[in-house]
Amino acid sequence: MPDTSPLSFQPAAPIESLLATVALNQTASEGMRAMMDRQSEFPSPLQAQLTGIALDPYGRQVADQALDTYWSDGPRREALLGSSRTDREIVIGSGFHAAVYAATRVLSGYPKPLVLERSDRAGGTFAMTGRPTFNLNSRNRPGSAGLAGDQGASLNYLPGAPIQAANVSMSEFQTNTDMAFVIRLALAQYADVVTSTNVRAVTQDGAGVGIDFEDRDSIGAGRVIDARGLGDPDPQNAANGTTILAFPQFMQRMATLWPLRGVRRAAVVGGGDSAKCAVESFLGVAPQPFMAAAALDTVERIDWYSDQLPTTCDDWQDQIRGRYQAIGRYLRADRFGVRRLNVVTRRARPVALPGMALIDGRTYDLVILCTGNQETDIDGLDLASFDEYSLPDGSVVARQHYNLPAFRVGPHACLPFTPREREDGIADIAANAVSMFRTATKTAALAATLRPVAQD
Repeated sequence: MPDTSPLSFQPAAPIESLLATVALNQTASEGMRAMMDRQSEFPSPLQAQLTGIALDPYGRQVADQALDTYWSDGPRREALLGSSRTDREIVIGSGFHAAVYAATRVLSGYPKPLVLERSDRAGGTFAMTGRPTFNLNSRNRPGSAGLAGDQGASLNYLPGAPIQAANVSMSEFQTNTDMAFVIRLALAQYADVVTSTNVRAVTQDGAGVGIDFEDRDSIGAGRVIDARGLGDPDPQNAANGTTILAFPQFMQRMATLWPLRGVRRAAVVGGGDSAKCAVESFLGVAPQPFMAAAALDTVERIDWYSDQLPTTCDDWQDQIRGRYQAIGRYLRADRFGVRRLNVVTRRARPVALPGMALIDGRTYDLVILCTGNQETDIDGLDLASFDEYSLPDGSVVARQHYNLPAFRVGPHACLPFTPREREDGIADIAANAVSMFRTATKTAALAATLRPVAQD
Protein backbone atom coordinates (compact mmCIF):
# COMPACT_ATOMS: atom_id res chain seq x y z
CA MET A 1 0.00 0.00 0.00
CA PRO A 2 1.51 3.37 -0.96
CA ASP A 3 2.47 5.92 1.64
CA THR A 4 -0.37 8.45 1.74
CA SER A 5 1.33 11.08 3.87
CA PRO A 6 4.71 12.80 3.59
CA LEU A 7 5.50 11.90 7.18
CA SER A 8 4.46 9.69 10.06
CA PHE A 9 2.28 11.99 12.11
CA GLN A 10 1.06 12.08 15.68
CA PRO A 11 -2.74 12.12 15.79
CA ALA A 12 -4.32 15.49 16.48
CA ALA A 13 -6.89 15.85 19.26
CA PRO A 14 -9.97 15.18 17.05
CA ILE A 15 -8.45 11.97 15.72
CA GLU A 16 -7.42 10.88 19.21
CA SER A 17 -11.03 11.44 20.28
CA LEU A 18 -12.26 9.49 17.27
CA LEU A 19 -9.95 6.55 17.99
CA ALA A 20 -10.94 6.46 21.66
CA THR A 21 -14.64 6.55 20.84
CA VAL A 22 -14.35 3.70 18.33
CA ALA A 23 -12.11 1.62 20.59
CA LEU A 24 -14.69 1.75 23.39
CA ASN A 25 -17.36 0.30 21.09
CA GLN A 26 -16.75 -3.41 20.64
CA THR A 27 -18.74 -3.64 17.41
CA ALA A 28 -17.45 -0.42 15.86
CA SER A 29 -13.83 -1.35 16.54
CA GLU A 30 -13.89 -4.71 14.73
CA GLY A 31 -12.48 -3.28 11.49
CA MET A 32 -9.79 -1.35 13.31
CA ARG A 33 -8.70 -4.41 15.30
CA ALA A 34 -8.72 -6.62 12.20
CA MET A 35 -6.56 -4.21 10.21
CA MET A 36 -3.98 -4.10 12.99
CA ASP A 37 -3.13 -7.69 12.05
CA ARG A 38 -1.66 -6.19 8.86
CA GLN A 39 -0.16 -3.04 10.34
CA SER A 40 3.32 -3.97 9.09
CA GLU A 41 2.05 -3.33 5.56
CA PHE A 42 1.20 0.31 6.40
CA PRO A 43 3.53 3.30 6.80
CA SER A 44 2.33 3.61 10.41
CA PRO A 45 0.00 1.82 12.87
CA LEU A 46 -2.20 4.92 12.92
CA GLN A 47 -2.85 4.66 9.20
CA ALA A 48 -3.74 1.00 9.66
CA GLN A 49 -6.23 1.94 12.39
CA LEU A 50 -7.87 4.66 10.30
CA THR A 51 -8.09 2.39 7.26
CA GLY A 52 -9.73 -0.33 9.34
CA ILE A 53 -12.30 2.15 10.61
CA ALA A 54 -12.95 3.42 7.09
CA LEU A 55 -13.52 -0.11 5.74
CA ASP A 56 -16.08 -1.00 8.43
CA PRO A 57 -19.43 0.75 7.76
CA TYR A 58 -20.41 0.82 11.42
CA GLY A 59 -16.94 1.89 12.53
CA ARG A 60 -17.01 4.71 10.01
CA GLN A 61 -20.44 5.80 11.23
CA VAL A 62 -19.26 5.97 14.85
CA ALA A 63 -16.11 7.82 13.80
CA ASP A 64 -18.15 10.33 11.80
CA GLN A 65 -20.37 11.00 14.79
CA ALA A 66 -17.31 11.47 17.00
CA LEU A 67 -15.92 14.13 14.63
CA ASP A 68 -19.26 15.94 14.42
CA THR A 69 -19.49 15.98 18.21
CA TYR A 70 -15.95 17.30 18.58
CA TRP A 71 -16.37 20.08 16.01
CA SER A 72 -19.72 21.25 17.38
CA ASP A 73 -18.56 21.45 21.02
CA GLY A 74 -19.71 24.84 22.35
CA PRO A 75 -16.82 25.80 24.67
CA ARG A 76 -14.23 24.75 22.08
CA ARG A 77 -16.05 26.75 19.41
CA GLU A 78 -16.12 29.86 21.59
CA ALA A 79 -12.43 29.50 22.44
CA LEU A 80 -11.47 29.35 18.76
CA LEU A 81 -13.71 32.25 17.77
CA GLY A 82 -13.11 34.30 20.89
CA SER A 83 -9.80 35.86 19.92
CA SER A 84 -8.55 37.96 17.03
CA ARG A 85 -5.09 37.01 15.79
CA THR A 86 -3.35 38.79 12.97
CA ASP A 87 -1.12 35.78 12.29
CA ARG A 88 -4.03 33.39 11.78
CA GLU A 89 -5.31 32.04 8.48
CA ILE A 90 -9.03 31.44 8.11
CA VAL A 91 -10.47 29.10 5.49
CA ILE A 92 -14.12 29.61 4.55
CA GLY A 93 -15.67 26.29 3.59
CA SER A 94 -14.78 22.79 4.73
CA GLY A 95 -14.77 20.74 1.56
CA PHE A 96 -12.07 19.08 -0.52
CA HIS A 97 -10.00 22.20 -1.19
CA ALA A 98 -10.14 23.37 2.41
CA ALA A 99 -8.66 20.00 3.37
CA VAL A 100 -6.01 20.19 0.63
CA TYR A 101 -4.97 23.67 1.71
CA ALA A 102 -4.86 22.83 5.43
CA ALA A 103 -2.92 19.59 4.96
CA THR A 104 -0.35 21.09 2.62
CA ARG A 105 0.03 24.21 4.74
CA VAL A 106 0.71 22.32 7.96
CA LEU A 107 3.01 19.81 6.28
CA SER A 108 4.94 22.78 4.85
CA GLY A 109 5.65 23.96 8.39
CA TYR A 110 2.92 26.54 8.99
CA PRO A 111 0.29 26.69 11.78
CA LYS A 112 -3.10 25.09 11.45
CA PRO A 113 -5.69 27.29 9.75
CA LEU A 114 -9.10 27.89 11.27
CA VAL A 115 -11.78 26.36 9.02
CA LEU A 116 -15.29 27.82 9.17
CA GLU A 117 -18.26 25.75 7.97
CA ARG A 118 -21.75 27.21 7.85
CA SER A 119 -23.58 23.86 8.12
CA ASP A 120 -23.49 21.44 11.04
CA ARG A 121 -21.42 18.89 9.09
CA ALA A 122 -17.91 19.46 7.75
CA GLY A 123 -16.78 17.90 4.49
CA GLY A 124 -18.45 19.90 1.72
CA THR A 125 -20.52 18.44 -1.11
CA PHE A 126 -19.22 14.90 -0.61
CA ALA A 127 -20.35 14.93 3.02
CA MET A 128 -23.87 16.27 2.43
CA THR A 129 -25.14 12.75 3.20
CA GLY A 130 -23.93 10.23 5.73
CA ARG A 131 -24.81 7.35 3.42
CA PRO A 132 -23.40 6.85 -0.10
CA THR A 133 -25.71 8.37 -2.69
CA PHE A 134 -23.57 9.07 -5.76
CA ASN A 135 -20.30 7.90 -7.30
CA LEU A 136 -17.23 9.97 -8.06
CA ASN A 137 -16.33 10.75 -11.68
CA SER A 138 -12.80 9.33 -11.66
CA ARG A 139 -11.95 5.64 -11.48
CA ASN A 140 -10.56 4.23 -8.28
CA ARG A 141 -6.83 3.67 -8.54
CA PRO A 142 -3.97 4.11 -6.06
CA GLY A 143 -1.10 6.47 -6.66
CA SER A 144 -0.14 10.10 -6.19
CA ALA A 145 -1.77 13.22 -7.59
CA GLY A 146 -1.70 13.71 -11.34
CA LEU A 147 -3.56 14.35 -14.56
CA ALA A 148 -5.88 11.97 -16.36
CA GLY A 149 -3.20 10.63 -18.71
CA ASP A 150 -0.53 10.12 -16.06
CA GLN A 151 0.44 6.51 -15.44
CA GLY A 152 -0.02 5.59 -11.81
CA ALA A 153 -1.84 8.80 -10.91
CA SER A 154 -4.87 8.80 -8.63
CA LEU A 155 -7.40 11.38 -9.75
CA ASN A 156 -9.15 11.21 -6.35
CA TYR A 157 -5.98 12.02 -4.43
CA LEU A 158 -6.01 14.47 -1.51
CA PRO A 159 -2.43 15.69 -0.91
CA GLY A 160 -1.29 15.06 2.64
CA ALA A 161 -4.40 13.21 3.84
CA PRO A 162 -3.89 10.64 6.63
CA ILE A 163 -5.38 8.00 4.30
CA GLN A 164 -6.54 8.15 0.69
CA ALA A 165 -9.89 7.22 -0.84
CA ALA A 166 -8.15 4.50 -2.87
CA ASN A 167 -7.36 2.73 0.41
CA VAL A 168 -10.98 2.45 1.56
CA SER A 169 -12.83 1.02 -1.45
CA MET A 170 -12.25 -1.58 -4.16
CA SER A 171 -15.19 -0.34 -6.26
CA GLU A 172 -14.51 0.87 -9.77
CA PHE A 173 -15.93 4.27 -8.83
CA GLN A 174 -15.88 5.32 -5.20
CA THR A 175 -18.86 6.87 -3.45
CA ASN A 176 -19.21 10.38 -2.11
CA THR A 177 -18.86 9.12 1.46
CA ASP A 178 -15.50 7.47 0.70
CA MET A 179 -14.08 10.85 -0.25
CA ALA A 180 -15.98 12.61 2.53
CA PHE A 181 -14.31 10.46 5.19
CA VAL A 182 -10.86 11.21 3.77
CA ILE A 183 -11.64 14.95 3.69
CA ARG A 184 -12.89 14.92 7.26
CA LEU A 185 -9.85 13.02 8.53
CA ALA A 186 -7.55 15.53 6.82
CA LEU A 187 -9.42 18.43 8.42
CA ALA A 188 -9.32 16.69 11.80
CA GLN A 189 -5.55 16.30 11.57
CA TYR A 190 -4.51 19.59 10.00
CA ALA A 191 -7.12 22.24 10.85
CA ASP A 192 -9.14 23.76 13.67
CA VAL A 193 -12.72 23.29 12.47
CA VAL A 194 -15.80 25.17 13.64
CA THR A 195 -19.19 24.14 12.25
CA SER A 196 -22.52 26.03 12.22
CA THR A 197 -20.74 29.33 11.64
CA ASN A 198 -22.03 31.57 8.86
CA VAL A 199 -19.71 34.30 7.59
CA ARG A 200 -21.60 37.44 6.52
CA ALA A 201 -18.79 39.73 5.36
CA VAL A 202 -15.02 40.12 5.11
CA THR A 203 -13.64 43.62 5.62
CA GLN A 204 -10.33 45.47 5.87
CA ASP A 205 -8.83 45.39 9.37
CA GLY A 206 -5.45 47.07 9.36
CA ALA A 207 -3.05 44.86 7.45
CA GLY A 208 -5.39 41.91 7.93
CA VAL A 209 -9.09 41.15 7.63
CA GLY A 210 -12.16 41.30 9.82
CA ILE A 211 -14.60 38.40 9.69
CA ASP A 212 -18.21 39.39 10.37
CA PHE A 213 -20.73 36.72 11.35
CA GLU A 214 -24.50 36.62 11.37
CA ASP A 215 -24.86 35.69 15.03
CA ARG A 216 -21.74 36.74 16.95
CA ASP A 217 -19.01 39.37 17.27
CA SER A 218 -16.44 39.84 14.53
CA ILE A 219 -12.95 38.36 14.69
CA GLY A 220 -9.68 39.28 13.00
CA ALA A 221 -7.26 37.25 10.91
CA GLY A 222 -4.19 37.79 8.80
CA ARG A 223 -5.41 36.01 5.67
CA VAL A 224 -8.58 34.44 4.23
CA ILE A 225 -8.72 31.44 1.93
CA ASP A 226 -12.08 31.34 0.18
CA ALA A 227 -12.80 27.65 -0.49
CA ARG A 228 -16.56 27.64 -0.89
CA GLY A 229 -16.58 25.15 -3.75
CA LEU A 230 -19.32 25.30 -6.34
CA GLY A 231 -21.65 27.52 -4.34
CA ASP A 232 -25.35 26.93 -3.82
CA PRO A 233 -27.72 25.24 -6.28
CA ASP A 234 -28.94 27.80 -8.79
CA PRO A 235 -32.55 26.54 -8.78
CA GLN A 236 -32.93 26.30 -5.01
CA ASN A 237 -35.59 29.04 -4.95
CA ALA A 238 -37.68 27.09 -7.50
CA ALA A 239 -37.55 23.92 -5.43
CA ASN A 240 -40.43 23.40 -3.00
CA GLY A 241 -38.69 20.63 -1.03
CA THR A 242 -41.38 18.02 -1.75
CA THR A 243 -42.20 17.44 -5.42
CA ILE A 244 -39.47 19.71 -6.85
CA LEU A 245 -35.98 19.27 -5.41
CA ALA A 246 -32.54 20.72 -6.04
CA PHE A 247 -29.77 18.13 -6.45
CA PRO A 248 -28.48 18.29 -2.83
CA GLN A 249 -32.04 17.92 -1.54
CA PHE A 250 -32.50 14.85 -3.72
CA MET A 251 -29.24 13.26 -2.56
CA GLN A 252 -30.26 13.87 1.04
CA ARG A 253 -33.58 12.20 0.29
CA MET A 254 -31.75 9.21 -1.22
CA ALA A 255 -30.03 8.68 2.13
CA THR A 256 -33.35 8.30 3.98
CA LEU A 257 -35.75 5.39 4.43
CA TRP A 258 -37.60 4.35 1.22
CA PRO A 259 -36.44 7.38 -0.79
CA LEU A 260 -38.30 6.39 -3.98
CA ARG A 261 -41.51 5.27 -2.34
CA GLY A 262 -44.46 6.46 -4.42
CA VAL A 263 -42.28 7.77 -7.27
CA ARG A 264 -43.46 6.18 -10.50
CA ARG A 265 -42.90 9.06 -12.90
CA ALA A 266 -39.94 11.40 -12.47
CA ALA A 267 -38.16 14.16 -14.37
CA VAL A 268 -34.61 15.51 -14.27
CA VAL A 269 -33.84 18.98 -15.60
CA GLY A 270 -30.26 19.71 -16.70
CA GLY A 271 -27.53 17.82 -18.52
CA GLY A 272 -24.42 18.03 -16.32
CA ASP A 273 -22.80 15.53 -13.97
CA SER A 274 -25.30 16.20 -11.17
CA ALA A 275 -28.16 15.42 -13.54
CA LYS A 276 -26.44 12.20 -14.60
CA CYS A 277 -26.07 11.17 -10.95
CA ALA A 278 -29.76 11.89 -10.34
CA VAL A 279 -30.75 9.79 -13.35
CA GLU A 280 -28.53 6.95 -12.09
CA SER A 281 -30.42 7.04 -8.79
CA PHE A 282 -33.78 6.77 -10.55
CA LEU A 283 -32.52 3.92 -12.74
CA GLY A 284 -31.04 1.99 -9.82
CA VAL A 285 -27.41 2.11 -11.03
CA ALA A 286 -26.23 4.53 -8.33
CA PRO A 287 -25.18 3.38 -4.84
CA GLN A 288 -27.94 1.25 -3.38
CA PRO A 289 -30.58 3.42 -1.67
CA PHE A 290 -31.24 2.76 1.99
CA MET A 291 -34.15 0.34 2.52
CA ALA A 292 -35.31 0.43 -1.09
CA ALA A 293 -36.79 -2.73 -2.63
CA ALA A 294 -36.75 -3.03 -6.42
CA ALA A 295 -40.19 -4.63 -6.47
CA LEU A 296 -41.69 -1.77 -4.45
CA ASP A 297 -39.65 1.29 -5.33
CA THR A 298 -39.08 1.21 -9.10
CA VAL A 299 -39.38 4.41 -11.11
CA GLU A 300 -41.27 3.43 -14.24
CA ARG A 301 -40.55 6.49 -16.40
CA ILE A 302 -37.83 9.15 -16.29
CA ASP A 303 -38.04 12.16 -18.60
CA TRP A 304 -34.70 13.96 -18.86
CA TYR A 305 -35.01 17.55 -20.04
CA SER A 306 -31.79 18.73 -21.67
CA ASP A 307 -30.90 20.13 -25.05
CA GLN A 308 -27.28 18.99 -24.75
CA LEU A 309 -27.56 15.19 -24.48
CA PRO A 310 -27.77 12.29 -26.95
CA THR A 311 -31.23 10.80 -27.32
CA THR A 312 -30.32 7.26 -28.45
CA CYS A 313 -28.21 4.48 -26.99
CA ASP A 314 -25.79 4.44 -29.92
CA ASP A 315 -25.22 8.21 -29.80
CA TRP A 316 -24.79 8.04 -26.02
CA GLN A 317 -22.06 5.41 -26.33
CA ASP A 318 -20.25 7.52 -28.92
CA GLN A 319 -20.45 10.87 -27.14
CA ILE A 320 -20.54 10.30 -23.36
CA ARG A 321 -17.46 9.35 -21.33
CA GLY A 322 -17.11 5.95 -19.73
CA ARG A 323 -18.16 6.91 -16.22
CA TYR A 324 -21.78 7.33 -17.34
CA GLN A 325 -22.02 4.61 -20.01
CA ALA A 326 -24.42 2.52 -17.91
CA ILE A 327 -27.13 5.13 -18.45
CA GLY A 328 -27.07 4.70 -22.23
CA ARG A 329 -28.64 1.25 -22.34
CA TYR A 330 -31.85 2.66 -20.86
CA LEU A 331 -32.27 4.88 -23.93
CA ARG A 332 -33.57 1.85 -25.82
CA ALA A 333 -36.56 -0.34 -25.15
CA ASP A 334 -36.14 -3.45 -23.02
CA ARG A 335 -37.25 -6.96 -24.06
CA PHE A 336 -40.82 -6.04 -23.19
CA GLY A 337 -40.73 -3.00 -25.44
CA VAL A 338 -40.67 -0.57 -22.52
CA ARG A 339 -38.30 2.40 -22.49
CA ARG A 340 -37.88 3.85 -19.01
CA LEU A 341 -35.60 6.78 -19.91
CA ASN A 342 -36.39 9.47 -22.45
CA VAL A 343 -34.26 12.53 -23.25
CA VAL A 344 -36.49 15.49 -24.07
CA THR A 345 -34.42 17.97 -26.05
CA ARG A 346 -35.74 21.23 -24.67
CA ARG A 347 -35.44 23.32 -21.58
CA ALA A 348 -38.06 22.91 -18.89
CA ARG A 349 -39.59 25.00 -16.15
CA PRO A 350 -41.55 22.91 -13.63
CA VAL A 351 -44.60 24.15 -11.79
CA ALA A 352 -45.51 22.81 -8.35
CA LEU A 353 -49.05 21.48 -7.95
CA PRO A 354 -50.58 19.90 -4.85
CA GLY A 355 -48.82 16.54 -4.51
CA MET A 356 -47.15 16.65 -7.92
CA ALA A 357 -45.15 18.75 -10.39
CA LEU A 358 -46.04 19.81 -13.91
CA ILE A 359 -43.79 20.27 -16.98
CA ASP A 360 -45.33 21.14 -20.33
CA GLY A 361 -48.61 19.49 -19.41
CA ARG A 362 -46.98 16.29 -18.07
CA THR A 363 -47.35 15.47 -14.40
CA TYR A 364 -44.56 13.99 -12.28
CA ASP A 365 -44.30 12.57 -8.80
CA LEU A 366 -40.84 14.13 -8.45
CA VAL A 367 -38.73 16.63 -10.42
CA ILE A 368 -35.01 17.14 -9.80
CA LEU A 369 -33.41 20.45 -10.83
CA CYS A 370 -29.76 20.15 -11.83
CA THR A 371 -29.20 23.44 -13.60
CA GLY A 372 -25.93 24.62 -12.08
CA ASN A 373 -24.78 26.60 -9.09
CA GLN A 374 -24.66 30.24 -8.09
CA GLU A 375 -22.30 32.35 -6.01
CA THR A 376 -22.78 32.16 -2.26
CA ASP A 377 -22.91 35.79 -1.15
CA ILE A 378 -20.30 37.06 1.31
CA ASP A 379 -19.80 40.82 1.26
CA GLY A 380 -16.29 41.75 0.19
CA LEU A 381 -15.46 38.46 -1.53
CA ASP A 382 -17.28 38.82 -4.87
CA LEU A 383 -15.43 37.34 -7.85
CA ALA A 384 -14.97 40.74 -9.51
CA SER A 385 -12.65 41.73 -6.65
CA PHE A 386 -10.15 38.97 -7.48
CA ASP A 387 -7.45 38.68 -10.13
CA GLU A 388 -5.48 35.64 -11.25
CA TYR A 389 -2.62 34.68 -8.92
CA SER A 390 0.41 33.08 -10.56
CA LEU A 391 3.50 31.33 -9.25
CA PRO A 392 6.93 32.46 -10.49
CA ASP A 393 6.73 29.86 -13.28
CA GLY A 394 3.61 31.58 -14.60
CA SER A 395 1.10 28.89 -13.61
CA VAL A 396 -2.20 30.27 -12.28
CA VAL A 397 -3.10 28.46 -9.07
CA ALA A 398 -5.68 30.74 -7.41
CA ARG A 399 -7.22 34.20 -7.46
CA GLN A 400 -5.99 37.02 -5.23
CA HIS A 401 -8.11 39.87 -3.88
CA TYR A 402 -7.10 43.26 -5.24
CA ASN A 403 -7.12 44.85 -1.77
CA LEU A 404 -7.53 42.28 1.02
CA PRO A 405 -5.13 39.45 1.96
CA ALA A 406 -7.59 36.92 0.54
CA PHE A 407 -7.39 34.13 -2.04
CA ARG A 408 -9.94 32.01 -3.87
CA VAL A 409 -9.09 28.34 -4.45
CA GLY A 410 -10.66 25.33 -6.16
CA PRO A 411 -13.73 25.54 -8.40
CA HIS A 412 -14.69 28.75 -6.59
CA ALA A 413 -11.66 30.42 -8.20
CA CYS A 414 -12.92 29.85 -11.78
CA LEU A 415 -9.37 29.18 -13.01
CA PRO A 416 -8.82 29.18 -16.78
CA PHE A 417 -7.48 26.16 -18.63
CA THR A 418 -3.76 26.40 -19.30
CA PRO A 419 -2.28 25.95 -22.79
CA ARG A 420 -0.93 22.57 -21.69
CA GLU A 421 -4.35 21.48 -20.43
CA ARG A 422 -5.83 22.45 -23.78
CA GLU A 423 -3.05 20.61 -25.61
CA ASP A 424 -3.62 17.48 -23.51
CA GLY A 425 -7.36 17.52 -24.22
CA ILE A 426 -8.37 18.23 -20.62
CA ALA A 427 -10.25 21.33 -21.75
CA ASP A 428 -12.30 19.25 -24.21
CA ILE A 429 -14.55 18.17 -21.34
CA ALA A 430 -16.21 21.27 -19.88
CA ALA A 431 -16.74 19.60 -16.50
CA ASN A 432 -12.95 19.39 -16.04
CA ALA A 433 -13.00 23.12 -15.25
CA VAL A 434 -13.92 22.13 -11.69
CA SER A 435 -12.39 18.64 -11.52
CA MET A 436 -10.41 17.73 -8.42
CA PHE A 437 -7.52 16.22 -10.34
CA ARG A 438 -7.05 19.56 -12.11
CA THR A 439 -7.51 21.93 -9.17
CA ALA A 440 -6.13 19.97 -6.18
CA THR A 441 -2.47 20.43 -7.10
CA LYS A 442 -3.05 24.14 -7.74
CA THR A 443 -4.47 24.61 -4.24
CA ALA A 444 -1.60 22.58 -2.78
CA ALA A 445 0.93 24.71 -4.68
CA LEU A 446 -0.60 27.89 -3.24
CA ALA A 447 -0.50 26.48 0.28
CA ALA A 448 3.13 25.42 -0.09
CA THR A 449 4.39 28.76 -1.46
CA LEU A 450 2.50 31.55 0.34
CA ARG A 451 4.62 33.50 2.79
CA PRO A 452 3.88 33.26 6.53
CA VAL A 453 0.90 35.40 7.47
CA ALA A 454 2.90 37.47 9.97
CA GLN A 455 5.10 38.80 7.16
CA ASP A 456 2.24 40.05 4.96
